[in-house]
Amino acid sequence: MTTHLTGRERVLAHLAGRPVDRLPLMPITMMYAVDQIGGRYGDYARDHRVLVEAQVRVAEKFGFDYVSVISDPAREAADCGAKVQYFEDQPPALVEHEARLADKTDLAKLRPPDPLGAAG
Repeated sequence: MTTHLTGRERVLAHLAGRPVDRLPLMPITMMYAVDQIGGRYGDYARDHRVLVEAQVRVAEKFGFDYVSVISDPAREAADCGAKVQYFEDQPPALVEHEARLADKTDLAKLRPPDPLGAAG
């Protein structure tokens, strides 16, 4: 029988195929998390500090085994130069008629974004 594990131990053991006391609790809670702190999703998507506060608070409140750092594909595409439209209370959307890779040859010119470059 497996003893009680911490969230970190549980996730790592499960990923390694070792026995766990229960499956890791790792829900995706983006809009729900920001609702838990009384915030707006537009701020969550634009400001890493809001995302972090929301995700840490919801993980603590419900005993999750991890803290999620995802927001949405539009936010990540924006770091590569995609045009994004932000909204107050829903996820952002890519501006399709101005697609970043409308010219597929631009793919070869993309450089990985600097993870520290957008910090503000």
